Amino acid sequence: MPDDLDYQIVHALQVAPRAPWGVIGDVAGVSAATASRRWERLVDSGLAWIVTYPGAAYLNTRCSAFVEVQTAAGRGEVVARLAHDRHVATIQRIAGDGDLLLTVMIESLDHLGDWVQELADWDGVARTRTRVVTRVLGESERWRVHALTEDEEAVIAEHRPVSRPLAHEPDEIDLKLIAELAADGRRSAVDLAAATGLSAPTVRRRLTNLVGEHVLSIRCEVAHVISGWPVTANVWARATSRSIAALSTALGELPQVRVCCEVTGTANIIMGVWLRTVGELAEFEQELEGLVPGLVVVDRSVTLATPKRLGSLLDRSGCRTGAVPVVL
Repeated sequence: MPDDLDYQIVHALQVAPRAPWGVIGDVAGVSAATASRRWERLVDSGLAWIVTYPGAAYLNTRCSAFVEVQTAAGRGEVVARLAHDRHVATIQRIAGDGDLLLTVMIESLDHLGDWVQELADWDGVARTRTRVVTRVLGESERWRVHALTEDEEAVIAEHRPVSRPLAHEPDEIDLKLIAELAADGRRSAVDLAAATGLSAPTVRRRLTNLVGEHVLSIRCEVAHVISGWPVTANVWARATSRSIAALSTALGELPQVRVCCEVTGTANIIMGVWLRTVGELAEFEQELEGLVPGLVVVDRSVTLATPKRLGSLLDRSGCRTGAVPVVL
């Protein structure tokens, strides 16, 4: 199992996933080589990894949805097939309405309609229900394992691109760079330059723009078995436009929230949350409704297993066993 040093390295990478090893080592009190070697050990064991996926600003110009699937038979075959679909970012087996909850990222509403229709025709699929994401309100780049002090985190944060409004659509070179980065979010600028035909400084500048403008998200993920938050749940809520504005502000006070989206339907908010115990779900809902007047929780589901999370294939303990990155 990871020790304190491992958690410090993970925390640093959660703050700035591409920070230099020298900086990470200085904060953790070890050499750059030791920090890098420790990280590789975590990656090789599937306990932690760097994932890349379309950022909130880019998704808001494309299409994403939550698709609930009721299976008739052969659920394992359905899950295996979905796991290798590059439009399916996350698969959850849930205890609630439906058997599976999928997070789908795709080019457009037209493509989504075709994709869902094809899914509905699969053997083993009895029913589907789709909620289109109209806006991403918050995502789990804020989530931390809390192994560094605020001062130590501030040192690492200097190596994180500054957030700014979307200024341009990604071009073909950007998309090629994103594709090359998908297998390893810490792949060096020199390697990326060789793969794309760009110079290393140009690669760094483009990546800084892509991450800063939320076209690309790069994140350090950890296996549930070491997260300290082993329970995953999804909370559906109904909110007015005023409540949604208050919710966006309140997310900073809700460390349990991994992702929060506005969606179509009567229940127009979905939140993916991580909890320490199932019993904390009711406490979270009470806290949420207290922080956001006018918001009403209308449904919830507890996740039994997550075979795929943001393009990473996971075993039952949440350790990474492979990857099928999301491609838009």
